Amino acid sequence: MNSKYLWTALAALIFLNGCNQDEPSTLSTAVEPPKTDVELLNKQEWDDNRVYVTKDNYILMKEANGTIPGIMKPCFVVNSAKEWPREDLSNANSYDLPRVDFRWDNGEFTNASSDEKAIYEARDKVWSIKTDGTDLRLVTDFLDVVPPRPHNRAVTVKMMRRSPNNRYLAWSNNVEKVIFDLKTQESIVLGADRGHSQFLWAEDSSYLYFEDRAKYWKYELATGKTTQLDDDFYFSEVGVIYGGKRYVVSDFGVGVYDEKSDKRLYGVSIYPKELQEQKKKQGYLVITREHSLQYELKSRSISPDGKYAWGESAQYRYFINLETKEVKSEKIVRSEVGDYQYFEQLGLNADYVRDGAGGVIFLKLNEDKTVPKDKWTNWPQVCSGHSATLSWLYNGFANNGAFIKEDK
Repeated sequence: MNSKYLWTALAALIFLNGCNQDEPSTLSTAVEPPKTDVELLNKQEWDDNRVYVTKDNYILMKEANGTIPGIMKPCFVVNSAKEWPREDLSNANSYDLPRVDFRWDNGEFTNASSDEKAIYEARDKVWSIKTDGTDLRLVTDFLDVVPPRPHNRAVTVKMMRRSPNNRYLAWSNNVEKVIFDLKTQESIVLGADRGHSQFLWAEDSSYLYFEDRAKYWKYELATGKTTQLDDDFYFSEVGVIYGGKRYVVSDFGVGVYDEKSDKRLYGVSIYPKELQEQKKKQGYLVITREHSLQYELKSRSISPDGKYAWGESAQYRYFINLETKEVKSEKIVRSEVGDYQYFEQLGLNADYVRDGAGGVIFLKLNEDKTVPKDKWTNWPQVCSGHSATLSWLYNGFANNGAFIKEDK
């Protein structure tokens, strides 16, 4: 509570107590309690108008760039991550909007540093934030899995995927593959392989598909049982299970499977029509190096319900409607903003997109699901440390999928 209002309420209480007394009494002088470090810091005049959250951490409010003037967004300076509020599943206010997980090493790293705190701040951690850029939370710093080691950041996060119920975070670094339980604050190590990482959560969060040692596995949370999957089982690092269907965004399109039977229902290819006709005639299509360079999707995303998918190759961008099987594409022109650019985090119904973690580009798409060139916003989300990357959308059905409260 603001100290001004606190003292006003206290004065009113003293006055009312005095009115209820039958006999006049000697007025007592209230002793003002000492101010906290944060209150003292916020009482000072700062050139950058910072607002302290704890004595080592503060928020800067900055005007966002873009076509809409006057939009103020917070930029977070975290010098002591252990003091920063953690994501709390019991706090309903944190989940009134979709959220984004991302990795961030909030402190600057130097090989010469032997200071334990400096090493801790400089290592990767997973953070989360609302899609409107508010309510930054620390998710995990991995201390229960990989303690800090002198002269070594120890953890380099490679991937993270949140369960649909928000409780579990699957993440991998350069060695471990782990499930972190936000409720118990405990971790389960699934594997220890330096190879490729992939995760896909069950629709009800009861199991997780993951890749380890070049094999696919299924981990069941209730039993702790791990089962190796057949070689012809398919999932990918970008996908979702929703409505009983498994959507797999691969290098050259999207495959859709019945989750219960594992039967392939259909696929949508990003290849141009002439190559698709060639594929039908041949029964298969040999992927040449030229095809790979042109069409292979290096960046991909999918909406929370699997209805829409997006991908970007070296030369093209694709927007896919999985219900109508329609593919829209554009050739990338580096000097121009494209119709299907900045789709790293693709919202429900493809109404909103968000791109980036250290710096954020935020867009409400046109009705035809293209980028509005005259209405966009971008802002710096973090103002300390070295880098923030690997954004991944979760809690995507909150607020009917809208990334902001449109009535505010």
